[in-house]
Amino acid sequence: MSRLGWMRSCGSSWGGSVAEWQRVVRDLEADGVLLVQDGNHGEYRPRPAEFGDTGTAFIRAADMRGGRLLFESAQKINEIARERVRKGIGAPCDVVLSHKGTVGKVAFAPAASPPFVCSPQTTFWRSLNHEVIDPQYLYAFLRSEPFKAQLRARENESDMAAYVSLTEQRRLSVTVPPLAIQRAISDVLGVLDEKITVNERIAGRALELADAQFASSAQGLDFGPDTFGSTATVVGGGTPSTKTEEYWGGGIAWTTPTDVTALSAPYLFETGRTVTGEGLENCASRLYPAQSIFMTSRATIGAFALPQMPAAVNQGFIVVLPPTEELRWWLLHEMRSRVEEMISLANGSTFLELSRKNFKAMTIRLASERNSAEFARAVAPLHRRAAQATAESRTLAALRDTLLPQLMAGKLRVRDAEKIVEDAV
Repeated sequence: MSRLGWMRSCGSSWGGSVAEWQRVVRDLEADGVLLVQDGNHGEYRPRPAEFGDTGTAFIRAADMRGGRLLFESAQKINEIARERVRKGIGAPCDVVLSHKGTVGKVAFAPAASPPFVCSPQTTFWRSLNHEVIDPQYLYAFLRSEPFKAQLRARENESDMAAYVSLTEQRRLSVTVPPLAIQRAISDVLGVLDEKITVNERIAGRALELADAQFASSAQGLDFGPDTFGSTATVVGGGTPSTKTEEYWGGGIAWTTPTDVTALSAPYLFETGRTVTGEGLENCASRLYPAQSIFMTSRATIGAFALPQMPAAVNQGFIVVLPPTEELRWWLLHEMRSRVEEMISLANGSTFLELSRKNFKAMTIRLASERNSAEFARAVAPLHRRAAQATAESRTLAALRDTLLPQLMAGKLRVRDAEKIVEDAV
């Protein structure tokens, strides 16, 4: 029997209702079936000297991508720091949620996960009884639109950066249907997740090959006298007044760093907010063409996006407009290879920011016109393939998010969902 075939026996109706299955997180904790704990370690914070290349992964929002925890690239704390940590200690089958700064990223810790701890930006949600809450179902639910809506309603309740406190998380509600329903839902959606994971690997591998091609092409080239500022047009963005309703909700994509840091690959298809033409006229951003190079320049420095449509940006970006298509790819990879240097040039007391002045003055390696054209011919197909895989993943994720509430409500039969998924993948 196929992975999905057994679910045909579940029938066409769950025999219950979503309203009956709603549970508040703090009540689930009181019943001993769920544990929600963040990485706020009280007065203790790992010291800079306690971070290194080995040890226990210290999971931040940036270490969550496409539903996965990036254990290898995450910063590590040594044994001394690990012994001082008393809460936020992750375990296999935990669902990890980012709740501060970047709110709403969700990742699953597989059964073979290495040891990890949550940073103050992240929370683990742990099923303490898998016969009541299936961990894979919990992972699916935390990515669902009903749950995201709860987060959005709370993330801007303070004047701080987006933040949903542990107290507020415990006031959220979770839909907990019978176990058979949970497992049926997680299995049918798991097929989509597997395909999304394959696509992310394709996109990641294509980017690795493009970066390797750049490293080879740039080998032996000297820096200067050319700079980012002398080679391309370097601009920025701004925010229309949030008090003027007429500026918001139009048809123009308006990009924030959160839109970019949430990407699994540097291809932007949609933004969380949009502005009107009047809003665009009343902010410091222009409408930049598709394939402009967007780079975050404050707080998180060096997250990249190539918008797949014309888009504006807020003040948290440096935007590079290359003079030619060939130079687009060369400059993108030059920038990607220089992030650590950019961070060293940033300053600021509240958060680090790389000024456009400092960025524009950075000298660059520049290949001959012939070599940069050859490089573009080599890497452009890689970027096209990566963007295609990312676009397909977006379609599959949208399908997953559409199926979940319908399955939970019994409005869609499992056998019908199975057919939809098999046709999609």
